[in-house]
Amino acid sequence: MASAVANLILGRVPSYTRMSRHFDLLRRYGRPAKLLNLVRAEVARARADVVVKSKPYVYTVDTGNYCNLRCPLCPTGYHGLERPQAVLSLQSFNTVLGKIRPYAIEVILHNWGEPFLNPDIVPIIRATKAAGIATTFSSNLSLVHRGDAFLREVVESGLDHLTVSLDGTTQEVYETYRKGGDVAEVFHNLRVLLDHKARLKRRTPVVEWQFLVMKHNQHQMGEVKRISSELGVDQVRFTSPGLPFDSLMNVKLADKWITDDPAYRLYHPERIGKNGYLYDERCFYLYRAMTVNPKGEVSPCCAVYHSKWDFGNLLESELGEIWNNAHYRSSRALISRKPVEAAVETVCNRCPLFKLESASVH
Repeated sequence: MASAVANLILGRVPSYTRMSRHFDLLRRYGRPAKLLNLVRAEVARARADVVVKSKPYVYTVDTGNYCNLRCPLCPTGYHGLERPQAVLSLQSFNTVLGKIRPYAIEVILHNWGEPFLNPDIVPIIRATKAAGIATTFSSNLSLVHRGDAFLREVVESGLDHLTVSLDGTTQEVYETYRKGGDVAEVFHNLRVLLDHKARLKRRTPVVEWQFLVMKHNQHQMGEVKRISSELGVDQVRFTSPGLPFDSLMNVKLADKWITDDPAYRLYHPERIGKNGYLYDERCFYLYRAMTVNPKGEVSPCCAVYHSKWDFGNLLESELGEIWNNAHYRSSRALISRKPVEAAVETVCNRCPLFKLESASVH
């Protein structure tokens, strides 16, 4: 049944990125009740429903919006994060987990920070796994002196997928974007983690080397392929860098970092400027996913980092109460032709990522 559902979604949303990873987790963690909820969510998106009976089935739960690096295109890195910084406690995470457990197929344990800076990250992974939910996150793999033994704990924790953000093979190139980072330390940690995984004969975590292709590092792509093969990395992903939400139309900023190679210019403002939006489809975040910040605040998607645009707080309210509140109803109305009463303005009114429809408001 899970494979059939995966094929159904794939046919509907060909532009949804990194599908193979998500579908692998769907096959492994999709239980009948959760798959039924997923189908209801996809039907609601296809019909552009304003009020939905389903719940999100993918959750981004930010375990902390602190980072030890200062990447120039990241709001956390350039100190532009417009919300208080915090680390998600294990107690608060368990509160969130209790509310999403019946519906969650996958929980992504990062967003605006480095997850390994959370001292409870391994217990958080274990709690999620014990709840029958897939665990994934991205890390710069600069562990701030947590040591080789800690990497063994990570492998043993049951983490399903680890994305290692590593955008250079030499220090000079790496630190151009990953400011404050030490590429030798990252490679050491990567080797140790892979060695633990091999010694323990574990299939997981699947380790993906993610390389943001930019002007200053595109010449190292061949070297990345060679090194990844030598190390035994499971996957290599070359992808486009993104711009901060408030700078999506900043051509000067884009031209500083984004390569001229058409394959890696996905988020350049010129692509948005052609039609007024990037993706010619309905926003999937409003039907499939929920983003929860370290203090429980709910954002409409993982791209929004402003507290003023929060949709609610999952530590203070129930999931269903938030999922169909005025903010979500008003935002879904923007991508349908269905009216909504008592509409409120949300960040979705100004979002250039997905195609909007004209919706009458009463």
